Amino acid sequence: MVARPLLLGGLLLLVLGLLGEFLIFPGMLASDGGEFAAQISSSGDTETFNDYDVGDSVSIVDTVARIQLDEGQTRVWLASIGAADTDIAFRFNGDLLADFAPDDEVVITFEVAQLGSGETPAGYETSAEALPADAIAPRYSSTTEMAFAGLAVLGLGLVVFGGFNSWRGGGAPEDDWDAPAAPAAVPMAAPPAMTPAAPAMAAATPAAAAPVAQPVTIQCPACQAGLQINDPTRPLNITCPACQAGMVVR
Repeated sequence: MVARPLLLGGLLLLVLGLLGEFLIFPGMLASDGGEFAAQISSSGDTETFNDYDVGDSVSIVDTVARIQLDEGQTRVWLASIGAADTDIAFRFNGDLLADFAPDDEVVITFEVAQLGSGETPAGYETSAEALPADAIAPRYSSTTEMAFAGLAVLGLGLVVFGGFNSWRGGGAPEDDWDAPAAPAAVPMAAPPAMTPAAPAMAAATPAAAAPVAQPVTIQCPACQAGLQINDPTRPLNITCPACQAGMVVR
């Protein structure tokens, strides 16, 4: 039925969207703050990123452990790194205290920029030495996550629509997606019955031979099959051998 490909396609999109939202994005396309901090190599005042090159995009998915406003910039500590003053904190331009709080799940996105002979998050190489305010967003609001969420919603819609059509058309015949039914075989006419032998002649006076019944062909009113009748008895109750419909021949 048409509902079958809708259900299968919807389930595929729904599974892909959910996997992307909860497994692929946070586990494969992004990292947490601790993983990002662990790959930083420092030599004096120069920092380089072992896992990224200049121009690469970095996505960090983590939980806010501490947030603080300092001289017009918001500092955010992440749970996977730590909330002590000596731990790495990300700096953002502007006051974000009204937008984020401890225990909020956030996504931080930035590009890697060149800073002297080292590397740094884009924005740190400027005089502001901070990321732009739009570099941090609540979880499930980033572009990648919205794309996966859209796949999941589309898949769910197809599953619901396909399921409704399958339920509504449950008694309808199969369509082109199913194998076509084999054409019904033309019923064969019933073979003529053997004419019974004439009764034996009486011992005293010979009797005339019984007349031979002439075959009669009728048409089944149910399936239109031709039936040959040899029994002269009337009325005669018979059953169509093709469709098993009962009838009375008069």
